[in-house]
Amino acid sequence: MSIPSSESLMPANEAARYASGLSLIGFGGLILSVDIPLIRLSESGFYTVICVRGLLTCCAAFLLWTLARRTGHSSGRRLIAGRAGLLVTAVYAVGATTFLIAVFNTKAANVVFILALNPMFAALLSWGIAGERPSRATLLAIPLTLLGVLLIIGAGLETGGWLGDIAALCTAFSMALALTLARRSRQDMRYAPALAAAVPALIVLPFVASNGLESEHIGWLALNGALVVPLALTCLAAAPIFVPSPVVAMGFLLETVLAPVWMWMIFAEEPSTLSLVGGALIILTLVAHSLAELRARRAGRARS
Repeated sequence: MSIPSSESLMPANEAARYASGLSLIGFGGLILSVDIPLIRLSESGFYTVICVRGLLTCCAAFLLWTLARRTGHSSGRRLIAGRAGLLVTAVYAVGATTFLIAVFNTKAANVVFILALNPMFAALLSWGIAGERPSRATLLAIPLTLLGVLLIIGAGLETGGWLGDIAALCTAFSMALALTLARRSRQDMRYAPALAAAVPALIVLPFVASNGLESEHIGWLALNGALVVPLALTCLAAAPIFVPSPVVAMGFLLETVLAPVWMWMIFAEEPSTLSLVGGALIILTLVAHSLAELRARRAGRARS
């Protein structure tokens, strides 16, 4: 499946551009929500997941880029957009590595709840990097979301999953930083996160080559790496062309809401009470934040 190019997604007015960005965010976030369940279904070892998932994701992104060029949808677009593209790809590579560390060292609900901090990190980074001062609603939401994360990490200390919780926190920050840098560059970096998955994969390739693949159901892992992850990440990485990075980061909230549901339905994996309280605090704060931002935008348009 090919991803529409930025040229074909350039509507005549700003409202249509914003709607295009939201469509990419919604679709990407929905697809991404099955990432963790597919990793667990594969029953694969840590190095196997990093290697197979990463290499397949990178190859799928290269295939998408090649098909887009041959069909005339991305003529002139580079696979990696210069130095800025290399930097964004490197940041995504860090996030890809810490994400898998988190998946293997704490509960799925903890991972996605902490990843819900992505929009808050993006807002702060947009302020520091792009000079876009966060709103009062954002400044009020930050301490509440941090409290939610502290509760989740506290639960991790009780269950021994604190390393995974810290890794998830690093992932949220890395993803927010990559989105902000991509937004600031004003360049199309839709393939960057998928290509970045190859970096940790190549690092662990010697271990996999010497020990062999460790997977009970590698088909689930292949489906995840070849289709689900590259499609989701390409959509989310293309969205900053149309909307600000904090808005793009909100797309990860679909994973926050849906991934624990899939894990409960498939594996009966129930989060701890502290994790539920912390996750609920994060989600409620972000919902209130979104409503406050929407109300402020509408009031601003009315005044103008």
